[in-house]
Amino acid sequence: MTNITESRVDTLDFNSETKTLDITFNDLNILSTGGVDVLVLNLNEWDNDIPFYLDIDERIFALQPSNTYLVSGHGAQLPNWITDEESEDRLTILVERNERYLVYSHDTLATDDDDSEENIEEQSE
Repeated sequence: MTNITESRVDTLDFNSETKTLDITFNDLNILSTGGVDVLVLNLNEWDNDIPFYLDIDERIFALQPSNTYLVSGHGAQLPNWITDEESEDRLTILVERNERYLVYSHDTLATDDDDSEENIEEQSE
């Protein structure tokens, strides 16, 4: 997997108050495992706290702290879990750090519901 170089990690926009890391899709790699493709952000060179949130093109992915996987030896558990998440309309991004994958999820239905409420409010005004 391609590492984000130390100089690139230093340019990432991290809000230490909200623990939100603002990234783009260009910062991500693709991991193919067990017939599933998932986006991965490599933060092995990251010296700051682990972000609680990833902000990617105004989509917020939240850390799922009780759900981590070994980089080597994750077996069928990881692709099965990602498939289950996708079936529940949740997108998954992995963050590689210290030989583990940290899991971040984005609920697409929650975003769609928020957008619908905003549209209803705008139309009623």
